[in-house]
Amino acid sequence: MILNCKENSLIYIEECLKIARELGSAFFAGPMYSAVGKARMIPKEEREVEWSRAVENLRTVCEIASSMELEIALEPLNRFESDLVNNVDDVLQMIEDINHPAAKICLDMFHMNIEERDPGLAIRKAGDKLLHVQVSENYRGTPGSGNASWNEYRKALEAIDYKGVVSIESFTPENKELAGAVCIWRKLAEDQDTFARDGYTFLKNWTTENNIEN
Repeated sequence: MILNCKENSLIYIEECLKIARELGSAFFAGPMYSAVGKARMIPKEEREVEWSRAVENLRTVCEIASSMELEIALEPLNRFESDLVNNVDDVLQMIEDINHPAAKICLDMFHMNIEERDPGLAIRKAGDKLLHVQVSENYRGTPGSGNASWNEYRKALEAIDYKGVVSIESFTPENKELAGAVCIWRKLAEDQDTFARDGYTFLKNWTTENNIEN
C-alpha cells in the first residue's frame, strides 16, 4: 500500500506521541506545521492554502494527542528554516485557528533571537500556552558564551510563572543530515560533553533565583 505525504506524516507524528507517552512526557514539541527548510517566496493565495492545510491536519494531531492525554507544542522557526510560522504572533494565530485545547507552544531562543524584536515580550504573549523552552546562544553555541539577552528571558519567564523545562538544544557537524538541515558547518564547542557541561553550569546559575527547571 502506498501512502501519501499527509498519511505518512500523521502516522509518524502518532508514533512520536506514543513514544512521548511511554517516556512519561506530557507533550510532543516541534515544527509540525511544515517540513524544515521549506522557505520560499510564494503567492499569498498559495500560502493561505498551505496554512489552512496545516491547521486542518494539526487539529487532527491534537485529537490524537488528546486521546493519549498529551498536548503538542508548536515551535516557530526562523525565516531561513520555514516560511510559515516564524514568531510568537504566527504561532498564536495558528493555535487560535486550530481551536483545540491540546495545541500549545514551544519557544526556541535561537529562532527568537532572529525573529522577535522583543523576545521578552514574545514570552509574555505566549503566557500559559508555553509548554517548553529551548535555549542556546545567538550563534547556537554554549549558553553564556554569546550575546543572548539572558536576563530578559529570565524576567519574562518569571513574569508568566513558567514552571516547565528549559533545555539546551545543541547540534554537531558530526551528524551530517541534521547539520545540513540547520546549516552547521563547524564545531560550536570543543566537544558535545563540554557543550553540555558548561551549558548546564551556566543554566544552574541562571536559574538559582527562580523556580524554572533545567
